[in-house]
Amino acid sequence: MKTKIELTATARRKAEAAGLLARLERLSLGEGTAKGDFVELVGDGESATFIIRARRFVVSGDGNAELILELDHPPRPASR
Repeated sequence: MKTKIELTATARRKAEAAGLLARLERLSLGEGTAKGDFVELVGDGESATFIIRARRFVVSGDGNAELILELDHPPRPASR
């Protein structure tokens, strides 16, 4: 199944500041990725840790499904 990353506003700002936005946009995580998991990207000069804040499935009219993972920064406990 295809996965797609979405970023909260604060995660986007952090990714841009750390020079990691392009890597995050290309990132493909597996279906086993769960809400509350941490995603750490190490850059040339700076690393950044994000948290999976939410996950949802989007099913198109032809039945193809895509898993959308929303990343947030700074990492803080996900609400249940």
